[in-house]
Amino acid sequence: MHAAVGARLTAIEPGRADAVMPGADGEPDAALEPALWLLADFVSGLAVTGTLGAGERITTLRLTLHVLRRDPAPGPLRAAGCLDERAPDVALSTAEIADAAGRTIARAHGRNAVLADEVATRTRPGAAPPWSDPPRSAAGLVTDRAAPDPLAVNYAGVVQGGVLASLPARALADVLGGPPDEASATFLRAVPADGRAVHTATEVEHGGRRLRSGRAVLCDNRDRTVLTLSGLRYVAGT
Repeated sequence: MHAAVGARLTAIEPGRADAVMPGADGEPDAALEPALWLLADFVSGLAVTGTLGAGERITTLRLTLHVLRRDPAPGPLRAAGCLDERAPDVALSTAEIADAAGRTIARAHGRNAVLADEVATRTRPGAAPPWSDPPRSAAGLVTDRAAPDPLAVNYAGVVQGGVLASLPARALADVLGGPPDEASATFLRAVPADGRAVHTATEVEHGGRRLRSGRAVLCDNRDRTVLTLSGLRYVAGT
């Protein structure tokens, strides 16, 4: 998926990872949300991955995104991931995303489980996928009531968590009067890119004039909950 959207790793060492991705210049504002979630999951996860031993892997349990501004300067988005704490079976990490002018536009906090299982054992690096030219928009990889794009997968062959979480985040935007300023996604089960559709349902928890909050649920084709997302939006007064 990272090759499809042009998200390139620029530096990595144990506990840190940096990446760059084309900005959503000329696209609707809604295109920013998937890019932020994708990048946040990408670098916060790789900051942990760089500390793993042979036969280990991680899976994202929760990812929280705090958006500071929605007017990024034209140009690429840059993200830096940092390992905060690492225990034998869990790791906490942080991602910071900046625009081409160097302004921080979002921060994210991830909680990852460290696993040693058959998935980690059988996963082997394959040939690098071809880079899409021009890069595809992250917003089109996962859409409501449709099957995720086969390119929207990570190395384990399931849909990347960040771009998956952006779908219920966009659904919340429709009922909160705009995208949430803060949202926390909890991942309950993996979603394979095997042609089966996913769909969302939303609920407004508080619909105040300034502060609005809601919850979105992402389900698979068997109506099993695969992801829950809670978000809030604050509308500043004049």
